[in-house]
Amino acid sequence: MTELTPEIKAQLEEQKKNCIFCQIISGQQEAKKVFEDDEIYSVLDIKPVVKGHLLVMPKEHYPIMPLLPPKTFQHMFGILPQIVDAQKKAMVMTGCTVFIANGGVAGQQAPHFLFHVLGRDKGDGLLNYYFEPKSLVEAEQKKAEELLRHNLPIMLAKNIGAQPIETDGVYEDDKVKIVMSSKPQAVGHLEIYSKEEDKYFENLSYESAVRLFYAASFAATALFEGLGAHGTNIIMQTGESADNPDGKLVVHVLPRYDGDGLDLILPPSSQQFNPDEIISAYGNETFKIGKKKEVKTEQKEEPRVESTGDPALDEVREAIEKIRRLP
Repeated sequence: MTELTPEIKAQLEEQKKNCIFCQIISGQQEAKKVFEDDEIYSVLDIKPVVKGHLLVMPKEHYPIMPLLPPKTFQHMFGILPQIVDAQKKAMVMTGCTVFIANGGVAGQQAPHFLFHVLGRDKGDGLLNYYFEPKSLVEAEQKKAEELLRHNLPIMLAKNIGAQPIETDGVYEDDKVKIVMSSKPQAVGHLEIYSKEEDKYFENLSYESAVRLFYAASFAATALFEGLGAHGTNIIMQTGESADNPDGKLVVHVLPRYDGDGLDLILPPSSQQFNPDEIISAYGNETFKIGKKKEVKTEQKEEPRVESTGDPALDEVREAIEKIRRLP
């Protein structure tokens, strides 16, 4: 993560004055709020792609993903499985797509970092992320792979202390594996998989969810710095949808360039949705976000010591049994 110097902090304070999302968070602009805690704020998108389309953003003003402080980054992506779970249950969906645009060329439209959370269905007809392999120059792909294999272990070890292990892919540690996409849309297109091996993102632990997006964030930075990308898209797919029919959990990291011809922005739905009904449906699920699940422990009944008929002797025997049961 980039350290915020006094100069950067001053620039951010100036940006905040005209930031529409900062005005929404402060209450100066109206929006349909779905969820809020100390670190993040979530509202309904005013031009939804699907029913219940969410925008999730930090409450503090950070224009791009690399500027998020570690605490904010970890919180946003650590509880994202709970947000996805709440959306899928409230909107009765089979899958989910999380879309992040880093830079104008990638579709970022405002200088306040946020991501889109879209509930998905098998028959929703949205096929933008059903990738077919493109014809790319093999030598360029090989060069990109070598660069990423060198840079990513260094970046992840230095910034979050991840310990890389030997891999047949681009990068691997105890939580994630990164490979070159088998259906690349651009030179350097990466796919990231969680090693929890669950196709449903909402089932991941806090730590695995954070590591998955740390890997995506540093992969995006490596593409920007190493390949000279003008921007990047991070696209997570989980569960069944029209463009993810096998339902696998995967994060795509795509380098973007001016005029690259990639169409990754999903169009607004032609359907009209009742926002108040959606807020009500979310309310039945979002109250659980951030709360720890109650763990029920089985109470074991202590074995009874049979009486000898002598109260003094019974007391001694009971004391001995208690000592034996100590861990």
